[in-house]
Amino acid sequence: MLKYCLSNLVKYSIKNVGKSQSYLFSITKCASTNIDALPTPTPEHNKPTTGKNPLQNYTTEEQHKILTILNKDEDLINYDIAKTRAAKLGAWKKRNGSLNSLEDMLLIEGFTLRIADKFCKSVIGGHVDESKATNSARRRTAGFITPAIDAEHRTELRSCVSIRIGVSSITWARLELPESESINAPCDLTHWQHHDITEKKLHLGDLVQRLLYVDHLIPDADCYIFENPQLAQINSNPGSVDQQNISVQKAQVTAVLAYALCARGRYAQALKNGYESIVDTKKRTDETRPNVFYLRRFLTARLFSQLVGSERVSSEETILQLMRTHYNVSQLLYDEDNEVQNAKENIQNVSLRRNVQFSLVQREMFSRAERFQREFLGQALLLNLAFMRLVVLQDEESIAVVTRNPNKADHRGKTDTTEIS
Repeated sequence: MLKYCLSNLVKYSIKNVGKSQSYLFSITKCASTNIDALPTPTPEHNKPTTGKNPLQNYTTEEQHKILTILNKDEDLINYDIAKTRAAKLGAWKKRNGSLNSLEDMLLIEGFTLRIADKFCKSVIGGHVDESKATNSARRRTAGFITPAIDAEHRTELRSCVSIRIGVSSITWARLELPESESINAPCDLTHWQHHDITEKKLHLGDLVQRLLYVDHLIPDADCYIFENPQLAQINSNPGSVDQQNISVQKAQVTAVLAYALCARGRYAQALKNGYESIVDTKKRTDETRPNVFYLRRFLTARLFSQLVGSERVSSEETILQLMRTHYNVSQLLYDEDNEVQNAKENIQNVSLRRNVQFSLVQREMFSRAERFQREFLGQALLLNLAFMRLVVLQDEESIAVVTRNPNKADHRGKTDTTEIS
């Protein structure tokens, strides 16, 4: 039986040998046909690009102009480029040297084809963003105050009152610039006063009545300056209830006074336009120029080197340094005409507008005041002087101090007062 089965298996295999070969051949032929029909894969870097490279559309002269700007760090920020990309470009040039072609920008982190082409167009089109100019003080003073002030409004400011809000007192100082920018003279300190309002927490109604009297005492000016108030912080310490009450009352004092001074400016603008009241102007609020500004916190302390960590040191020594300089010294010491003329020539070579002239009455008042009053008077005056230097006069040396400009690092060790010899 076994022999019979083996013989039938061999016969069946012999009979179907041709069919199996034909089947295998058909499979091989079909597979080869499908393989031939598939497209040949193209490497990724050999794929044709859709469109042209915009960096290749610039002429030789245009490319030379763009490369010249790219390889000059001082002119780079004047065009359409972010500060972070400009910094990365400068770091790349320090490691690899100058750029030799426009395509080298694509080797720098953060530079895509679109960003590189956008920068090149700003260079060719001659578009210089004034707000990004390196030597423009307006760009650096944008974050000093709230709200922002435009150049036209800034040039019209001739006087300013700074208000220092304390726990139980208010202190203010008024500075006035010379009538003309051609006059090389210091700011005139016209008003300097400390006023106590309360020694305990008052009801809002009583507080408003006292602040209306303070508003009557504060002199008129083109603008009024507060220091940016501290943001409220959630404190879970039960012992900080008194501190929270103090912060709330200081915020109330700031809000009431700011509103009163703002309304004072709106009323003055209405009278200037020939109206008898603010309602008659029929103008929207945002069409009137602001006259109340808030200077960034700790900016004054940084400018006059009074910040140690996050704490302020006393301002009395800085005020005494400012008082040591007499800007009318030529009228007090020199009698002969030639000596007076030489002194005037020396003074003309030094800018005095960033300093303050104290009267004898103010010097005596400051020396007789209590220690805490001298501190408040000093803080109010320095707040005003910081606004004058940084925003109104846009003093380059002062801006370099608070912005930590490395190009002006040599000025940091100098005193903030100008000594006339």
